[in-house]
Amino acid sequence: MGSESPAFSLLVELYRQGGRILPQQDGLQVKGRGERLGSDLLEGLVRHKSDLRQLLGVRMDGATGSIAVPLSSAQEEIWAVEQARPDTTRFGLTSCVLIKGRLDHAIVTEVLNALVERHVALRTGFIEEGYPSVRQVVHSVRHFEAVVERGPAHLVDDPSVLLRRVAANQARRTFDLAAGPLLDVELLMLGKEHVLLTLRRHHIASDGTSFAIIVDEFCRDYLALHTGKRLVQETGTLGYPAFAAYEQAAIARDGRGSLRKWWRDELSRAARFAAAADPPGQALEPVTLAEHPMRSFDFVLQASLLVELRALSQRCGESLYSTMFALFRLLLEANNAPGAECIGVDASMRDEAEFERTVGLFVNRVPIVQGVEPQSSFESMVAQVGRTLRGALAHKWLAHHEIEAQGTAAGVSCFGYLFGFHNNAHATFSLPGCSVVANHVHNEQEHDVPFVCYLSEIHSSLRMSVAYRALPHTEALASDFQSSYLQLAGLAVVSSNTSCSQFIAAVQARQQQDNDGRRSAFARLKRHRPSHVNGENDNA
Repeated sequence: MGSESPAFSLLVELYRQGGRILPQQDGLQVKGRGERLGSDLLEGLVRHKSDLRQLLGVRMDGATGSIAVPLSSAQEEIWAVEQARPDTTRFGLTSCVLIKGRLDHAIVTEVLNALVERHVALRTGFIEEGYPSVRQVVHSVRHFEAVVERGPAHLVDDPSVLLRRVAANQARRTFDLAAGPLLDVELLMLGKEHVLLTLRRHHIASDGTSFAIIVDEFCRDYLALHTGKRLVQETGTLGYPAFAAYEQAAIARDGRGSLRKWWRDELSRAARFAAAADPPGQALEPVTLAEHPMRSFDFVLQASLLVELRALSQRCGESLYSTMFALFRLLLEANNAPGAECIGVDASMRDEAEFERTVGLFVNRVPIVQGVEPQSSFESMVAQVGRTLRGALAHKWLAHHEIEAQGTAAGVSCFGYLFGFHNNAHATFSLPGCSVVANHVHNEQEHDVPFVCYLSEIHSSLRMSVAYRALPHTEALASDFQSSYLQLAGLAVVSSNTSCSQFIAAVQARQQQDNDGRRSAFARLKRHRPSHVNGENDNA
């Protein structure tokens, strides 16, 4: 059994002092003010460089020991349920995809091992013996085989029945949380042309955002090996223990009592905004799924615009996500939809550039009230969004039940989203020489989010995927979301010092112009229609 390493304590102290750390090819890149970090901390980081690199997800050839670190608040809750009900399978997430084509077992196995090696969370075990409380240990890299089984010689008439049955059987299997791994892959061969690919993972090691990353990297790595290329050796991303350290640093810096008070105040403010929304109570009104179906669309931000948005983000000292979210907030203000004051945001660290593409369990789906200062410039608003998100995240580290208790104290129960903005793509399988026939993917349905926008990178462009429930205020927002968002992005990159109120006015003027144009066209149609019907004007 490995011992608890001081490397984790050094990470916590580094974050508490406002520092940042990233793994490099042969070392570590540490950022922060020297007077705050101090010589003792910097010397400790150098002394424990090897353990730190292992914690941060860098493969360490020859490393044999395991490094023990505390659990995050969200992991502690899942662990408690697992211990109370050892036979529970509620946290096993299973996804089955029926593929027409051939999958190379050797390549699938290599891709599986690359994923487990790349993401610390997937090779983590959980132990209690020898420690004052449960710890997660980062295991050294081991080799695992993708399981291959032979199924029926012919594909059944209704593949969805087979997928549901296989998914149900797989869901009944339990994970060994001590030994791991917390991800496995199984191939079920169906005749000569089809294969059923099953991906299982445990929720204590990955969430919905993580699954999108896993699927994306699985497909990317399979394509690379299938075409004779080498796998991408990624650097600059962090392992999940760094996230747990960041959480501990936030709690140590602010104190649990002040965090609870922050949530109680925010949730009380959210309730007041919701009560003032027009129509009254719309924010808290339950949505009947059958009466309001989900609709979706997507569009692409071209590479040239994306380059300019990245440059704007760098000038603001913030991530691209903050800039994209600032545009989203302005669009909500311009739309003036009922309840637009209450914005649900993804609070999972996806806005932090250094944590992007990190797999782990991130707590999200929490309403946070945010307003737009009309006279501030867009550039300062991007920085404000970055600070607000990080401030919210710094107060997010409490466990679910603690936040729920503050909501109850504030008179808010089961408070839901009005709008959401996420930096993760829907999980989509795309494999060379194969086509997806059907899939049964475990995902957290966005039924509580009437309007949610996802960001996902595609080569040098950025795809915006929008899913919304058919409600009056979401239909209004969706009607010209694409044109308004692109217009707003174009304005921002050329006049980022313009005040937010001017941006909002520009979008509203564009919307009014479009509405006037439609009304004029309809009026002309009405004027011409009688003469056309009577045959008096063939050119009408």
